[in-house]
Amino acid sequence: MSQIKDDLICEIIRVSQTNLLGRKQSEVPEENKEKSIVDWIRNNAANYRESFMIRLDEFTATELGEILNKLTQTGTDLSQILEGCNWTPIESKPSH
Repeated sequence: MSQIKDDLICEIIRVSQTNLLGRKQSEVPEENKEKSIVDWIRNNAANYRESFMIRLDEFTATELGEILNKLTQTGTDLSQILEGCNWTPIESKPSH
């Protein structure tokens, strides 16, 4: 199960970064698009990946699948999905 979960996390981060960069690209004038994207990747991609890998590790494979589905269908990124949401990973929920 660990390999499946690791693969899901990597795919979630890839889709999230793609969605985020697509949105950033649409906000930048045409002549600066490529430079802007390359600069963001150079300065932020590693931290983005590491930060979300830690956060996503708490979710089950099923929950990760739901997150991936939401990213794919909505075009949002992880910060939009996870911030301000009250979605608590199953392992973090108190037992009754």
